[in-house]
Amino acid sequence: MERLEYTAELEWDGNVGSTARVREFTFKIDTNTDGNNAGPNPTEYLLSAIGGCLTINWGRLIKKMRLNVEEMSIEVRGWRNLKEPQLQEITYRVRIVTDEPEKKILRVKELAEKYGTVFNTVGKEKIKGEVEIVRPG
Repeated sequence: MERLEYTAELEWDGNVGSTARVREFTFKIDTNTDGNNAGPNPTEYLLSAIGGCLTINWGRLIKKMRLNVEEMSIEVRGWRNLKEPQLQEITYRVRIVTDEPEKKILRVKELAEKYGTVFNTVGKEKIKGEVEIVRPG
C-alpha cells in the first residue's frame, strides 16, 4: 500500500512554547496567555491547517477545471467554552471573485472538502463551510 508520511519535530522552549521543524521550515508555537507570544497557539495552527488544506484543494481544482477566478480568500473560525477543551464549532467562509456559474463553484467546494486530508482528519461533521460568490466589475 502506497502512503504519504509526514513528520514534525518540536523542541520545548522551557516555558509553554516550542520550535517546530517540518522539512526545511521552522516555526514557533506559543500562546499569548501564559507564554511569550512568540507564535500562534496550536488551535490557531489547526484553523490555519484547515484553511491551508482547503486553499490548496481549491487552487488545484480551479486550475484543473480551468476556471476564471480573479481572487479567493478563506477565513476559518472556531470557538470553545472555557470548561471543555475542545472546539465546539469550526466554520469557514470562502470569498471568491469569479464570473463562473454558481454550480461549478459549489462543485469545487464539494470536491475540496472530499479530498482534503486535514479537513477529513478533523471531520466533515465538525466543519461547516459556505461560499460567497462575488461577480467581477
